[in-house]
Amino acid sequence: MNKFLLITKINILQNFNFSRGNNSKYKSEKSKKLVKTLGIMAIVGYIMWYVYYITSSLMPTFVAINKPLYMIAFLFVICTFYIMFTNTFRIKNILFDFKDYDLLMSLPIKRSSVIISKITALYITNLLYTLIVMIPGYVAYISLADMPNDILFFILLLTIPIIPILISSLLGIVITWISSFFKNKNLGSYIVNLLTIGIVLFISFKSGSLTNNSAELVNQSVNMIDSFGKYYPFTTLFVKLLEGFNFINMLIYFLIPIVLMVIFTIFINKGYTRLRTRLLKVSVKSNYKIKGYKSNGPLKGLYIKEIKKYISNSMYVLNTAFGCIMIIIVVIAMAVFNTDIIGQFAELSEGIKENIFLILSLFCALSSTTNASISLEGKSLWIMKSIPVSPFKIFMSKIMVNLTILVPTVLISATFFGIYLHLSLDNMILLYIMPLAYSLFISVLGLILNLLFPKFDFDNEMKVIKQSLPVFLTMIIGMLMVMLPFSLLNNKILITSVIVLIDIVLLIVLRYYGERKFRKL
Repeated sequence: MNKFLLITKINILQNFNFSRGNNSKYKSEKSKKLVKTLGIMAIVGYIMWYVYYITSSLMPTFVAINKPLYMIAFLFVICTFYIMFTNTFRIKNILFDFKDYDLLMSLPIKRSSVIISKITALYITNLLYTLIVMIPGYVAYISLADMPNDILFFILLLTIPIIPILISSLLGIVITWISSFFKNKNLGSYIVNLLTIGIVLFISFKSGSLTNNSAELVNQSVNMIDSFGKYYPFTTLFVKLLEGFNFINMLIYFLIPIVLMVIFTIFINKGYTRLRTRLLKVSVKSNYKIKGYKSNGPLKGLYIKEIKKYISNSMYVLNTAFGCIMIIIVVIAMAVFNTDIIGQFAELSEGIKENIFLILSLFCALSSTTNASISLEGKSLWIMKSIPVSPFKIFMSKIMVNLTILVPTVLISATFFGIYLHLSLDNMILLYIMPLAYSLFISVLGLILNLLFPKFDFDNEMKVIKQSLPVFLTMIIGMLMVMLPFSLLNNKILITSVIVLIDIVLLIVLRYYGERKFRKL
C-alpha cells in the first residue's frame, strides 16, 4: 500500500511538474518554479473568475424559469465533455507509453499497483479540473438560491470524472488500435483524430446557434441538458439528488461508476502486455531499397528535419495546429454547405467586418509550435549544439515550421473571408498582413520563452506540449497581445505597425541573446 501511495504521489507531482525545483539549492531553479507556480495560479484564478462571471450572469434567468439547479447541471455537462475530450488523445501515453515503463516494471512492485496508480493520478488531476469549474458555479448559485444540501453537492462532485475517464480511455484505446493497422501509424492517427474532432464540431454546430441573449442561451442550455440526460443518465441523477436525497438514486450514482472503474482496471491489468504490444506495434517495409541521397543547404536541411520531427508526433500536431484546423473546417463548411456561420458570430458582437481581424489574429496568436521545440530536443540537444551551423539558423528552422502551418491558413481564410464579407482592397490587404505579423510574433516569442524556461527532464512529451511553462506563458501573452490592442486602439494599421516593430525587436533579441542562451543549455 505504501508503494502504491508513493507511486501515485510521484505521478501527481509529475502531472503538475512539481517534482523539480522545490528542494533545489540553485536559485535559478527555485525562481523558475516560483514563476511557473504564479503563472498557474493566475490562469486558475482567471478561469474561476470567468466561470463565476458567466454563471452569475445566467443564474437570474435560471431562477426566473424555476430551474436554478440546471445551472449546476450545465457545468456538470461542460466538465464531462472537457474530461472526455482532453483524455481521449493522451490516454495512450498515460497508461501504455510512459517513458519510465522499463524502470517501474523492473522494481519490486506489482504491475497492478503501477496501473492503478496511473489511473488514480489521472482521476485526481481531473477532479481538480472539475473543482475549478464547479466551485465558482456553486458560489454563483448560492448567491441567488439555496442549495438543498451543500454537503451532498460536494460529495457528488467526487464521482463526476470517473465515467468520462472511462469513456475517454476506451475511445483512446480504440483510436490507437485502429491507427495501428495503418502502415504509417502517424497517418492513421491523424485520420482517426481529425474524424473525431470533425464529428464533435459537427455536433456542436448542429446543437444550436450562437447567441448573446441570456434568456435564449439558458433555454438552449436547458434543452441541451435534457437531451444529454437521455444518453448520459448521470446528469439527470445528479439533478435529482440535489433536489432531494433518494437512497436508490444515490446507490446507482456511486455504485455504477465505481464498479465500472474496477472492471476497467481489472481488464487493463489482465491483458496489459498484449494490449500494450498491440497498441505500440510498429510496421516496417520489407522491400526497402537504398536510393541516392540529396544534399541540401544548412537551413533547408534543418527545416526538413524539423518538419519531419513535427509531423511524426500526431499529438504535437493536433495540440499546436488545432486552431488552424478549426478555422479551415469553418471555411470549408461555409463553402460547401453554405452555412451562415459568420452570421452566428455577428450576433455575439457588433460589426463582423471589424471582428474578423480580431478572430484571425487570435487564432494565429494561440498557435505556436516553437514554445516546446527546444524542450523536445531532450537528450539529443547536444547533437544540435555540436553541428557546424549557427544557432540562429536552428532557430529559423523551428520558426519556419510554425509559419508553414500558419501562413497557408491565413492566406486561405483571409481570401475567403475577404470575398465573403466584401472587404475593400486596403482592408483585404490588411487582413493578410495583420495575422501574418501575429504569426511571426508568436513563433519568435514561443522560441524565446522556451529558451528561457526549457524542460528536458520530462517522462512524457505531452507534458512539454501541453503543461510546460513556456506553453502557458505563450498562450497568455499571445491572447493579451491581441485583445489589449484591439480594446485600446481603434486603428488596425497602427496595431499592425506596432506588432511588426515588436517582431523586429524579438528577432534581434533572438539573434544575440538567444544564441548565447542556447550555447549555455
